[in-house]
Amino acid sequence: MAENGPGARLAAPPGRAGRLRLVEPWFAPFALINGAALGLSPILLPVAASRDGVGHVGLVMGAFNLGAFAAPAVGTLADRFRAHRGLTVLCAAAAAVSLWLFPLAGPDWQLLLALADGAGFAGAVTIANLLIVERRPRAEWNSRLGFLEAVLSVGQGAALFLAAYLATLSARDGLLLGAIVPAAAIPLAAVLIPRIAGRPAPTAHPATAVVPPASQHRLASIGLVGEWGPASPLRAHHLAHRRPFSGLAVLAGPFGWMLAAWIPAYAGTAVIFALYPVLFQQAFGVAPSSSSIAFAVIVFVSLPLFPVAAALSQRRGPAAAMAGALAARVVLLGALAALAAAGHPPAVLPFAAFAGIMFAWSFLSVASPGLTGQLVPEAEGDAQGLLNASSGTAGLLGSVIGGVLADHLGYPAALAFGASSTALGLAIFAVTTLRRRSP
Repeated sequence: MAENGPGARLAAPPGRAGRLRLVEPWFAPFALINGAALGLSPILLPVAASRDGVGHVGLVMGAFNLGAFAAPAVGTLADRFRAHRGLTVLCAAAAAVSLWLFPLAGPDWQLLLALADGAGFAGAVTIANLLIVERRPRAEWNSRLGFLEAVLSVGQGAALFLAAYLATLSARDGLLLGAIVPAAAIPLAAVLIPRIAGRPAPTAHPATAVVPPASQHRLASIGLVGEWGPASPLRAHHLAHRRPFSGLAVLAGPFGWMLAAWIPAYAGTAVIFALYPVLFQQAFGVAPSSSSIAFAVIVFVSLPLFPVAAALSQRRGPAAAMAGALAARVVLLGALAALAAAGHPPAVLPFAAFAGIMFAWSFLSVASPGLTGQLVPEAEGDAQGLLNASSGTAGLLGSVIGGVLADHLGYPAALAFGASSTALGLAIFAVTTLRRRSP
């Protein structure tokens, strides 16, 4: 894992008591919001939206991904008004109300509610991010954010198990009960989230500086939660630019080619994440309750892979790690397309392919910010923001295109598009970025 400054290496690894202190009580409401967004919504929303066709499912999940663009606005409001607690309450309320109303709304209103759900999640995780980087020394950022991610992953896994039960109920009852999860975060956020009275002045030593320069928050960290959702805390870097669009200059260099590869590759795999429960139900004959349990297991199994991915990226270079992960996804998405075309294969086969796609994210989530820092070390914060924005855009495009293809041509065509789009991203990456980077 990259260090956050020269002084970061001066901090000794925390012992057991130190690790316990890294888990703060205010993690709890964010774990509930994260669980609702990444555990309940991706199972229950597609199942409820499927009554209007698979194409509508893609639109709903695309709108959910689009909610990621609320993160900078929420972060700016939190910075300006020091309203971290109140904004978290609003984000949790938005998620709860959107889940509650979703099965009662028409198709057009469902898109707006999915957008509100994604915006509430993206805003909440941005605030969780800021509660660490604005309150703690720079040398503690990676460790504290890593423990936050671990707690959020537990919340996601628990919510996926809950979704397995709620998926057996009617859409109305399942989402009504599911709305209780983010609603429970409201009183916890009001009580547990610490108040930040004002922005303290940064100290001279980078290891003890509590906040970065006022122009931006910069984090050299990796995200563990995954890509099933608009963002995760370590990938939703909040940038408070004083000059809008000032970071677009980084697109003129090699980082622009990296984004040109990242967008089609990310869009390709967004197909399966948008359609996951409906795909496994209609193409592979697996009930949403079973696919939800399988995904929960995959989430927990994938957690130990992140240190492995960090070690590989350090040894071979982030470009090589990204290329290998993208190549694996091309093969596995192609295998899923073939399995969908073959009929109803044994469920273990498509689940194994999906698990491999998820495991590849462990390496992509480590390598992509690491490579971004290498390509534009002088403007890493701007580049990280653009990387996250491109992920949200690609997730929207992949979800919508995949849903339309599945609706008109079937699931094999949608998955074949996913494999082809990812292969296009890999080809661009190989000829522009990979050949110019050495481990």
